Amino acid sequence: MRTPLHSIRLLSVLVFITHSGSALLPSLSAHGRHIPPTPAEIAWSRTAAVVEKLRNDPRAYLPPRPPAPAGVTDLEFSEFFAPIVGDRGLELTDKIRALHGQRVRLLGFMVRQALPTPGVLLFAPQPIQVDEVEYGNCDDLPPQVVRTFVPLPAGVQVPLAAGALLLTGTLEIGQRSEIDGRNSLIRLRLDTPELTPHTRSRPVVSTNSPSAKISSQP
Repeated sequence: MRTPLHSIRLLSVLVFITHSGSALLPSLSAHGRHIPPTPAEIAWSRTAAVVEKLRNDPRAYLPPRPPAPAGVTDLEFSEFFAPIVGDRGLELTDKIRALHGQRVRLLGFMVRQALPTPGVLLFAPQPIQVDEVEYGNCDDLPPQVVRTFVPLPAGVQVPLAAGALLLTGTLEIGQRSEIDGRNSLIRLRLDTPELTPHTRSRPVVSTNSPSAKISSQP
């Protein structure tokens, strides 16, 4: 029969193991062996670190972007808002305010939408999918999302583009209610209807193709 003192001692041992497992138990990465990790285990750990980095900011592992054209300023999503101080919330940086009405270039990903608006795409720092049919506008889009206007004929939907895109256009700053019920703060009006991928020089797809048109049927 276990006495209360025995239970207290057992609990103390478990607590010590929990907080000092690396000292008492063999390394999990070595699978119970008191030897250094194998090359395969090291490779796995490195891959896991890369995946974690990609999850936080997939643009970190993209090739360097080419120099911006003359008259175009490269803008990072991380340069949209200043660090939060106190209870004032998000505030635009001086840089992005100064670029209002100027031509800028952004590197990011097209948001996959269930109900996209014709001639409009949402541009984000990482690949994101939203389902307006199921959740409406209650989604997990970050505040850095840029509402991007593509110069297409009326009723033409922007084709979904996979991979990183390098988009150039005129930057607009200011709160505005949009026709799809969303509110936009940062907007980009593209120079051309072509969505240029970061790793190739040609467009992902021609947005003038007949397949890009929205059917007029209900």
